[in-house]
Amino acid sequence: MSSPSAPAATGHPTRATRPGAGPDFAQELDLAALPIHISHHAQRRLESRNINLGPDEIERLRGAVETLSRRGAHDSVVMLGSLALVVNVPSATVLTAVEPNARKESVFTNIDSLLIA
Repeated sequence: MSSPSAPAATGHPTRATRPGAGPDFAQELDLAALPIHISHHAQRRLESRNINLGPDEIERLRGAVETLSRRGAHDSVVMLGSLALVVNVPSATVLTAVEPNARKESVFTNIDSLLIA
């Protein structure tokens, strides 16, 4: 029997690799299974503004988080059309959502990247 793998730096369990499979392959496997989390605060903001993230938006968000993760981003703004989502990349968690009309008055601090998905 194999022992359970230890958590990686991203908080996701590591995967055992086959001989010859480098860390990039293992990282790609981890990213492919990356679940997207929505914080309680972000969920309340989305609900109060009647914004629904459908399967297509979630998939675009997942792809954005994967791209940002490969680039070493930590806290990012992901633009899904006119909706801005502040995302903690290592935990793949949406921290808040900014509705399209409010963006011109919003200030994003402690953000290291922006991705238009």
